[in-house]
Order: sequence, then C-alpha cells, then structure tokens
Amino acid sequence: MILFKKLFLNSSFFLFLMSGISSKELEELKINGWIVLENGKKIKKEFRFKDFKQSVDFLKDIQPSADALDHHPDVCVYYNRVVVELTTHDVGGLTDLDYKLAIKLDELYKMKTS
Repeated sequence: MILFKKLFLNSSFFLFLMSGISSKELEELKINGWIVLENGKKIKKEFRFKDFKQSVDFLKDIQPSADALDHHPDVCVYYNRVVVELTTHDVGGLTDLDYKLAIKLDELYKMKTS
C-alpha cells in the first residue's frame, strides 16, 4: 500500500479514489448552470460575455486556477461565449478536481461580470 501511495500520490487517479464528486456537489453545480453529460462523466457550462475581448480575458483568467489544481479543462471560445467542459481523463469521469475547478470558474465569472 505504501508503494501505491508513492506512485499515485499526485495523480488524478489517487485523488479520485480518495474523494470523488458527491451527488450533493453535482446538484450544486447543476443549480449553477452546469450540464451533466455522458451519464455523469463530464460537466459543461457556457459563459456569456459582452464581446470577444471579454471572452479571451476570461480564458486567460482560467489558466492560473487550472495550473494551481494541475487540472485543465477543454475550452472553446465563440466570439462572446466561452464553453468549458470538465472531466478527469485519467479516471474517465468526474472527481473533486472537476468540482473545485467548476466552483472557481463560477467565481471568476461573477467577478468578471459584476
């Protein structure tokens, strides 16, 4: 078991084993506008902005949070919209990393648009 922890201590797989996303957390995300895809393996949200510049600025703001968690979303920019999809590829589903990053993105969006 000690060897297992050393090998997977910093990996998404180990984090999934320790703390996957709960149904309560998933419901919280749905209330905040996140859509559950692929039978609960992925979440998606569209963030709307005034123009392309605000969309790109938001994309730039995502990067430090994603790097801090070492968890990077799939992102598409469509002029005044930024579409974000989150999943933990290592485990083929949602983990607490997805939840934490989704909450952080919601906070960033509120700061940008308020």
